[in-house]
This record gives sequence, C-alpha cells and structure tokens, in this order.
Amino acid sequence: MDPRFAPKKWLDKQERVEATFDAIAAPMQSDLARIKVMAHFRKLVANGFAEWRMLDNGTIRLRLATGETYLLEQTTITRIA
Repeated sequence: MDPRFAPKKWLDKQERVEATFDAIAAPMQSDLARIKVMAHFRKLVANGFAEWRMLDNGTIRLRLATGETYLLEQTTITRIA
C-alpha cells in the first residue's frame, strides 16, 4: 500500500483479527482469481489497513482503514460506504 494513503492509526488488533483467513477464504476455494484477490485482502488486514468479519449469511464485510466498506459475496463485491 502506498505510504501516502496509510492509516494514521492502527486498527485495534483484537478487532482486525476477528476471523482467520482460512475461515474467510474457505468458501471461495473454487476459483483461482478469487483466491488471489482474497490473499490481497488478507495482506491489508494483516498489515492493519483493513478489518473483515464474516456475517451470519456468509457474506464477508471488509472495512478499509480509510472508511470504505465492501461486501464480498460469492460472485460479487459491493461497495456500501
């Protein structure tokens, strides 16, 4: 990530490590492109630039430190904020 856009404060470690990568990515193992995209998202989470949570319906909510929020579903990514 470009240092000019790095967050000014790190997200709380407990908050950004709520769900493991394996739990998040397991339903998406069927498509190589999806696996690569999820690996990039994982790096953002691991480096404190984002946090993600799995919702009850299986959708993943990804929130970047800059405020953008996305819903990651089986075949779509939707920006909601």
